[in-house]
Amino acid sequence: MAKGGKVFTKEELQEFSKDFMGLTMEALEKGDIEKAKDWIRRSDQTKDIIHDLYLHWITALLSYIYDNYGEDSAVRAVRETGTSGQSGWSLPFMKVRDSLMKEKGLKGYIEFLVDVWRQHSMYPGTTFEEDDEKITLTMKQCGSGGRLINMGAYDGPFGYRKLKKAGPHTWGEENLPIYCSHCPWVHEIAPLMYGGEGAQLWVHASPFPKKPGDPCIYYFYKDPKKIPDKYYTRINMTRAGKALPPTFGIDPKADKASKF
Repeated sequence: MAKGGKVFTKEELQEFSKDFMGLTMEALEKGDIEKAKDWIRRSDQTKDIIHDLYLHWITALLSYIYDNYGEDSAVRAVRETGTSGQSGWSLPFMKVRDSLMKEKGLKGYIEFLVDVWRQHSMYPGTTFEEDDEKITLTMKQCGSGGRLINMGAYDGPFGYRKLKKAGPHTWGEENLPIYCSHCPWVHEIAPLMYGGEGAQLWVHASPFPKKPGDPCIYYFYKDPKKIPDKYYTRINMTRAGKALPPTFGIDPKADKASKF
């Protein structure tokens, strides 16, 4: 307890300047196992709060665009913010993937992804399997899109929107939950356009949960050239990474975007 009417001790104020990992490592270095466990528990209890706030904020914002400016505008917003500018992470992620593949191979890339997903509220329930052809990731709950579906966030009069129009930008599916609509752009379409055949970050096998409890399933092919043709045709792409007409579910007369 602090003295002189102060709320915090000097030591507590110093702790506020450090993150959970740093505090946990400090406790371990001092041999204080119980304190380290306490920091880990506190990290686990609070890790989803900000994550889920932004998850809902993004989905509410996309739903607002959908309601006030139409489905095509929402599709363009997802495409442009997901694949270009400061928010677009297809190209930066591809650079990381390519660097890891050169240095450590597929094993290094998968290990990197697992570490990223460990921060993405996807556990428990995430499993990996391997056969001669591919590595399969099954998420009983994707930490974002699947998490919203499991929450029932698209249900009821105040639920978020779904893309009604089927097209390459929805893997040919109707009623794609609007948050999940970044996945075909960021994980498959944009990487193919940037990198050509086999450049998908991964292939969505499911491709998205139809109801609460359904998994998301990703395939990582050991030989990208063996990715089946169906994973290109459903997004209206050639194996060379070229888009085929018509455009991705957007009226070409109204589409002012530059790349796609």
